[in-house]
Amino acid sequence: MNVALYFIVLLAWGSSWFAITFQLGDVAPQVSIVWRFLLASFILFVWCYFRGLKFSFSWREHLSWLLLGFFLFCINYVCAYFGTFYLASGLICLIFSTLTLFTVFNGFIFFKKPIRLPILFGAIVGIFGLSIIFSNEISATQWSFESGVVKGFLWMLLATFFASIGMLLSGQLQARKMPLVQSNAFSMLYGSILIIAYIAISDISFSMDTSYTYLASLIYLALVASAIGFGVYLKLVGNIGADKASYVNIFTPTIALLLSTFYENYQWSWVGLIGVLLIIFGNIIVLYAKPADT
Repeated sequence: MNVALYFIVLLAWGSSWFAITFQLGDVAPQVSIVWRFLLASFILFVWCYFRGLKFSFSWREHLSWLLLGFFLFCINYVCAYFGTFYLASGLICLIFSTLTLFTVFNGFIFFKKPIRLPILFGAIVGIFGLSIIFSNEISATQWSFESGVVKGFLWMLLATFFASIGMLLSGQLQARKMPLVQSNAFSMLYGSILIIAYIAISDISFSMDTSYTYLASLIYLALVASAIGFGVYLKLVGNIGADKASYVNIFTPTIALLLSTFYENYQWSWVGLIGVLLIIFGNIIVLYAKPADT
């Protein structure tokens, strides 16, 4: 069951990289995020309605979902988009791949979760493998304040930190038996509202691109990458823990490159294949790590 969930997330998020490229253009990235999560939230609410799931919850539950929306569907995305303005895609992937490390240590510091050494080791192996795949982009990076790379690096670290807090929080809410689908629906809605508030006080134009490519990619990102992808991923967080589940973010760029092989004629090197093998090896270590004694 968990293996199936894991591969669903890999395919949903690995393929989302292509959809995101069609979102780049006239619409500000922050606005595209709002449209994406508003639509995803609407899809989940419609699902809840036809499934007869309840909509009435206490203010404490809504406060929890507001907090989850802030960390998982708002502030991390805002920080990430600031970071991507300065960084190459390979470096972005590498920084965000440290999500597993952030999740392990934030879980220990803020949620009193024990540190599982095999997961730490597996994550380091996987990150090293990913760094090999993107070694050319990383070596070509000019590390300086003038180029903005250091600033972008710090923004991406903040995005990764906030994302790890959101995933750990989701695990805690599931442990308290809060319903996952409604939790995601309300959290995405609240995250969107918070970004709208940010846009309102910023010099950002709130617009919509009505072209076929933009709308098709928006629907794909909202339905597959968000409503389904986050739903399955956070279910996985509840089942196996946020530390194990977060390894998906190390593996996802590899899936994107595999798809790029067929659609964009991406050329693999032997060094890149070694990187993939290391990522797979790290993945095996993480997923087979034994539960920690608590």
